[in-house]
Amino acid sequence: MGVKGWSVVFKGERLQAELIAAILEADGLRVEVFGDNAYGVGIDLTAARLLVPEEEAEAARSLIRQAQEAPLPPDDEKDV
Repeated sequence: MGVKGWSVVFKGERLQAELIAAILEADGLRVEVFGDNAYGVGIDLTAARLLVPEEEAEAARSLIRQAQEAPLPPDDEKDV
């Protein structure tokens, strides 16, 4: 199911969708997260979809790809 004028750019767990939405919003994109609101133990792990306006879809997909492909930074914590 889609919303006219909007494109789905991510499908997955609600927590992941919310994190990706925060990244996209920080980059100036409009974002909506749709999914069930069933919560368990304080964290919502239900399925969700992340939508952006159609004209921002390619930029959003590009940012998501970059985030998924980015290497993790080295662990700088020292053993105590």
